[in-house]
Amino acid sequence: MSIKAAVYHLTHYRYDRPVYLQPQIIRLQPASHSKTKVLSLFLARDPD
Repeated sequence: MSIKAAVYHLTHYRYDRPVYLQPQIIRLQPASHSKTKVLSLFLARDPD
């Protein structure tokens, strides 16, 4: 038996004062020791 799942994630930040922005690392894959297969993956950046 297999399970297919779709994940949509949006991160949005608001601050009460100016901040210095730095890159973030986002990990949305199964752990390396897992036997779970990723059928497809798409990552997009908001075009502010």
